[in-house]
Amino acid sequence: MKKNQWVLLACFTILLAFSCNDDSTVKIVLNQKPIQKQAVRYKQYITADSNISNGIIVILDPHSKPQLIMDSLHQYANQHNMALLGIKDVHNGVRNYNEIINRDLDHFIATNNIERSKIYLIGFSGTARMAEYYAYSQKIDGLIMCGAGMNRKNQLPFPTVLISGTKDFNFVEQYYDLNDKLSTQKNIISFSFDGIHKWPPTKYITAGMDFIIYRKKGGNDSLSNYYYQLSDDFMETEDYYLAFKSMEIAYKYNNHNTEEKALERLMVLKKNKNIKNYYRRTNLYLGEEVQRYRTLSDNIDIQDLQWWKNQVNFIKSKSNKKDAISANSYARTLGYLGLVTFSKINLTLSSGENITSIDKYIEIYGFLEPESPYLHFYKAVLLYRNNNNQQAMAEMQIAIKNNFDDDSMLQKYFADEFINSLNN
Repeated sequence: MKKNQWVLLACFTILLAFSCNDDSTVKIVLNQKPIQKQAVRYKQYITADSNISNGIIVILDPHSKPQLIMDSLHQYANQHNMALLGIKDVHNGVRNYNEIINRDLDHFIATNNIERSKIYLIGFSGTARMAEYYAYSQKIDGLIMCGAGMNRKNQLPFPTVLISGTKDFNFVEQYYDLNDKLSTQKNIISFSFDGIHKWPPTKYITAGMDFIIYRKKGGNDSLSNYYYQLSDDFMETEDYYLAFKSMEIAYKYNNHNTEEKALERLMVLKKNKNIKNYYRRTNLYLGEEVQRYRTLSDNIDIQDLQWWKNQVNFIKSKSNKKDAISANSYARTLGYLGLVTFSKINLTLSSGENITSIDKYIEIYGFLEPESPYLHFYKAVLLYRNNNNQQAMAEMQIAIKNNFDDDSMLQKYFADEFINSLNN
């Protein structure tokens, strides 16, 4: 990417970091109560034989719901003699996460009468950033960041894994060019999966944990050979991005005494014209994508609903094209606009400012995220504020049917009597 494109990317990253925190979370931070001395909010998993000699995996979720990821890692914890600790009091908007993580870790260790051993952190989206910031000042042994990019100015002294969906608007934060120094930095790898901004499939998390564990031990030639063969397979199917990424991982898995062959192969792939063209086009689309984000964000309060409907339909049509590079770029644009609109709705509802635009924001959000349970939740909030409780109840029932489960948002905008009646 050209220099000015990287400047735009930096600006976008900063913008995105702020947009993930709506006014409601800011208010929670400003009025935050001191954390409890007694840790009672975390979830834990310890193997049946209580052997957790290989360390503790700490899991952070932006919505304080680490249980699902914990459940998916039970088998891995059993196989590798590790414990799982899901922190429930850390979520988007919390600032004293360092204290909370330390509080829960200390309580878990003391309660189970175990020694403080290796500590690994896994976080998604906003809590991935928190995990990284925690790692700067605390002694940990490995980090997995899902759906969020790291601060590249900092050199972390432990293995780090980046995982994002190719349709995730934060993919741009984790992406690096084939000529970037990170491609040969042996303490970091990145995985991509075909998906949006969400927790990755379990197999990517366990692959990331494998990398962290074996990188600390100097490498694993068996896994290196696996990815070496995977790279060859992807070359045969003309999946050039995964061919290069697999070879990069193969090189980084190598022990020091066997790395020369993998590095030589990696350098050959860097010069492959098909791989170079793939990265060239990706860089081009990412540059256009960041500019697109800024232009569309600036037009939310300027253009009317018909303009927005036309724009969203155009972007959706582009995201369904066969060209994966282009389609993924436009899919990320849809996700980013959904996030921006979501944030503007929350900010407006919380602050009461620009309230005359709230109906427009919700309509645009409906164009972007027609299946989102929050769409019906927001409609319910407006109906409830206008004392139309019956229709508000109907919208909330649709939201719940679509898997709405944000208790904190319910309690913020509805009285207990209304909330209790949802379950009757």
